[in-house]
Amino acid sequence: MTNSTEPCSLIIDDDSPHTAVLQSLLESRELAPLVCRSLEAAREVLGQRSRDVAVAFLALDLPDGEGLELLGDSSPFSEDTDVALMHDVDDPLRARRGIARQANYFFCKPLDETFVGELLDDIRQEWTAQSELQGERTSCAVDQFGLMRGSSAPMRKLYRVIRKVAATDATVLLVGESGTGKELAAQTLHQMSGLSGPFVAMNCGAISAELAESELFGHEKGSFSGADKQHAGFFERAEGGTLLLDEIGEMSLDLQVKLLRVLETRKFRRVGGTKDIAMNVRFVSATNRDPEIAIQNGLLREDLYFRIAQFVLKMPPLRDRGSDIQGLAQYLLNELNEVNGTAKYFSDESQRAILDYPWPGNVRELKSAIERAYIMADQQLQNEHFPEGQIDLAEAGDYLRVSVGASLEHTEKKQIMATLESFDGDKKAAADSLGISLKTLYNRLNDYESP
Repeated sequence: MTNSTEPCSLIIDDDSPHTAVLQSLLESRELAPLVCRSLEAAREVLGQRSRDVAVAFLALDLPDGEGLELLGDSSPFSEDTDVALMHDVDDPLRARRGIARQANYFFCKPLDETFVGELLDDIRQEWTAQSELQGERTSCAVDQFGLMRGSSAPMRKLYRVIRKVAATDATVLLVGESGTGKELAAQTLHQMSGLSGPFVAMNCGAISAELAESELFGHEKGSFSGADKQHAGFFERAEGGTLLLDEIGEMSLDLQVKLLRVLETRKFRRVGGTKDIAMNVRFVSATNRDPEIAIQNGLLREDLYFRIAQFVLKMPPLRDRGSDIQGLAQYLLNELNEVNGTAKYFSDESQRAILDYPWPGNVRELKSAIERAYIMADQQLQNEHFPEGQIDLAEAGDYLRVSVGASLEHTEKKQIMATLESFDGDKKAAADSLGISLKTLYNRLNDYESP
């Protein structure tokens, strides 16, 4: 993100009295409010200034449709914008749908001005910090927050929420693709919580259904064949600290029922035991599944979801983190050089390819690729040292090769740039060939130039 202009805010609502109050609140934080009273007006404004919008307040019901129409894969909002949904009454179903798509918050009217004001202070401060960072940064180095690394807007937004949530006892659900660093986020949350107990992680998908209950609750000696001594489960091991239930969507439904009861009562009983044991544990869960889809498919109980997801933190995929990709690659290479006493480096070509590849396996895949290339290279890491097809995105003749798992945004960019090159930079001819307007092409190119 390049914050070359002062940030603005967007109110999308036809409720005049409420809009007036919100306008005043935004103006006091120097987040110049733009007011749209319909979806059509909002789309027009966002088409011109989406990258300037730091925060948007979106009503669920508008004269020409539902506010949720502005969210999802084709959303006109920038990924850097904080989106707050608003409605006259609590609407949990649509709130969950909105947050699953892109929204960050749901507020009932009238808004709590104190709470929203504090939130706006954070957003304004973050925008200013990011502007200063972009102006000062001359290398691809990335910042560290707890155990996580990254300086991109999506990561800074994540840091802000973790900072807020860590000091509470709220349950947290981390949602993200494999390899995005969900366990590092959970460990960071634990570090910042101030809890004196340990951080303990249980991978629900790595333990068989038959053993999962014993591993979670523990068991008494003689409670089943092979139970030759008392066993402390994850609940006991995490006492006074944080328990991460990784890949919770893989837990059996029967065990989910028992887990729900523990969350509600804060007590558990060992397998084969006769007395309840009180517990003091912070619960964090993680999944690489879309929770809404998991509920629809019968893999996750809805009542358990409400318990484990007081806060849902979305881990951004690596392909959406801009220059963090190069920064993380350099950090990983620096680590290898330090451990082995070497001074290997990336070629310019490999740096460009690393940034261009969509990394469907995220940071985990990037780490594996850098380690392999490091071993294969004598001094300079080149494209040929990476796994075949991983960062080799070269075009062949009139055909464009993209990787399975690449995002639609990435594929679109590759196609547009390749088509433009094939017409020797003739934008009108390229737009005609692509079947888009010249204005749309210019908008896309402007987006690609903004880091």
